[in-house]
Amino acid sequence: MNAELEQWIEDDIVFGFYPPGSRLIEDRLIERYSASRHAVRAALVALENRHLIVRLPNRGAQVIEMTPEEVEEIYEARMVLETAAAARTPLPLEPSHIAALEDLCRRHAAAYEAGDPQAVFSLNLEFHRLHYGLCGNATLAQMIEDTSRRVQSIRAVKYDDDAHMRIVIEQHWAIIEALRNSDRTAYVQAVSAHLPASAEEYRKVYDRRHRHNARLA
Repeated sequence: MNAELEQWIEDDIVFGFYPPGSRLIEDRLIERYSASRHAVRAALVALENRHLIVRLPNRGAQVIEMTPEEVEEIYEARMVLETAAAARTPLPLEPSHIAALEDLCRRHAAAYEAGDPQAVFSLNLEFHRLHYGLCGNATLAQMIEDTSRRVQSIRAVKYDDDAHMRIVIEQHWAIIEALRNSDRTAYVQAVSAHLPASAEEYRKVYDRRHRHNARLA
């Protein structure tokens, strides 16, 4: 139950039910998820450890709201880690690994066409977990996943943007094509090209939100 509850709250953060800065009130979480207070508190501790929420004195828990500068720092760190993983991945890959990546890419694209953002999100995570998991360094792969989780709450920000999502899907296929051809240079370039868009879009969303809040103040 604890792992499921943690995932439910995470999904609600990622998909905007709890936007950045929202307070997470225990009694409301208990009611929404039909969970015990103990389970809710355990889930909040786990989400805090993953940098999705913060707990503040006399204010309780709230969804973390990062500045664009903080997001850019995280994406800079991701660039270093993910290109390092691509640069050291043993090539050629087993055909079964290529086939698994192709299957995930097709399912990810199909989920987008079907209008299923939860599936789009989870399949995207699976795709990247698989290809970085092949880098031959489990610690590096875990660091990539941990750093990526720190920006979970902004990852779905453009799931309703056809142009953006088609670029994402094309970039996934570019990663696969480079791996299929055992072309390390192309693989590193494809990984590098895949990262910047989310950070840039977050700055736009952040600026719009704060301009709106300033007008209401």
